[in-house]
Amino acid sequence: MKLKIVVLFLIGTFSFAQTKVLYDKSVEAYKSKDYVLFLKLAKQLDSIRPMHPAFSYNLAAAYSLNNKNVEAIAVLKNVILANNTIAFNDDPDFESIKKDKSYNELLQLIASQSKIIKNSVEKLQLLEKDLHPEGLFYLEKEKLWLSSSVRNKKIVSFDINGKCSDWFIDASYSVFALKADASQKYLYVACSAIPEMKGFAKEMEGKSEILKIEIASKKLIKQYAIEGNHVFGDILVAKNDDVYISDSAEPIIYKIENDNLVQWKNLKKEAFNLQGIAFNDDESKLFIADYLKGILVVELKTKVGYWLDFPKEISKKGIDGLVFYKNSLIAIENGVVPIRIMEYKLNEQQTKIIDFKVLDNNRQEFNEPALAVLVHNKMFFFANSPWKFYDKHFQLDENKFENPKLFELDLENSLFR
Repeated sequence: MKLKIVVLFLIGTFSFAQTKVLYDKSVEAYKSKDYVLFLKLAKQLDSIRPMHPAFSYNLAAAYSLNNKNVEAIAVLKNVILANNTIAFNDDPDFESIKKDKSYNELLQLIASQSKIIKNSVEKLQLLEKDLHPEGLFYLEKEKLWLSSSVRNKKIVSFDINGKCSDWFIDASYSVFALKADASQKYLYVACSAIPEMKGFAKEMEGKSEILKIEIASKKLIKQYAIEGNHVFGDILVAKNDDVYISDSAEPIIYKIENDNLVQWKNLKKEAFNLQGIAFNDDESKLFIADYLKGILVVELKTKVGYWLDFPKEISKKGIDGLVFYKNSLIAIENGVVPIRIMEYKLNEQQTKIIDFKVLDNNRQEFNEPALAVLVHNKMFFFANSPWKFYDKHFQLDENKFENPKLFELDLENSLFR
């Protein structure tokens, strides 16, 4: 028996208490061998929080214990696609499916998911070890690279040797995404208060803001904030200077309109955890990564949205950074094991995924890469972030991680052509 135990948290419209009651009932049903009830409750928990490691595993076990082998194998496949280290082979709860011919395919899937694929290359390492970068941007006019700092609440510039210089140090919170307007006159910066930043206090929790900085003078022109609990994660600046922001705390897309920060599209009824956002070339579509559900497409004119269907051979979970390049979406997937970078080729109308390619997979250098920036035909990102190396007091042990590594992925030579 390997029933997965879960640490619970607020999930959508269901409170911690409501979810815990359901979960506790499912554990009791399992222990008392009331497998029919166990399956009923496992289905309900999975509907509240899709692709949760424990809920999905328990759902697969519940199907197996009720001799629903096809369903059990289908759920287990999704679990493996999200985490190929899951140890189910010696779990007696899956005894009923081990004679099924599809069971061996699950074992083969684990092996195939472990293959190392390398396309991106390391370009440099930043010398400021505890910077904890998340976003980056290249100022083409000035030939200058900028990096955000989650830990040190600032923006640094860096050269080809990785030497960092403070570029903007007046942020109040952790700095995440960086994006400039088309003329590169202003830099828009997403900032959010999180415990990993220096100087965090409990009363700051949930506070977020967008900074507008004049690039030439490095002066703060304006701050945009909104009441509530927010984590502004990614930013897009359109060619007409409209600014779009994804919120990871609440599934809402915000927009700076008439010089005010306003709610543009509320996705609370359909999304869970918003991450990277990207336009297509003519900026008629906004692609939005959701950490659990995949990629949502929103038509800019009508605000009509629809989810992309993912091929059955891959997981739609764990997408963080997202860029658009020549009718493909390039996704950094750090919420899966192993971490990977994927290309999702779209149809001509950009409404469907018609093919996919694994660009990077199971690389030792990758430790939670996040946001990415496109510079001509190359995508740049930091391959390693020290999220896992904060202790319970949110202090960093620099002996446990390496300096930030900037990687380059040549899309012209890596993608479908």
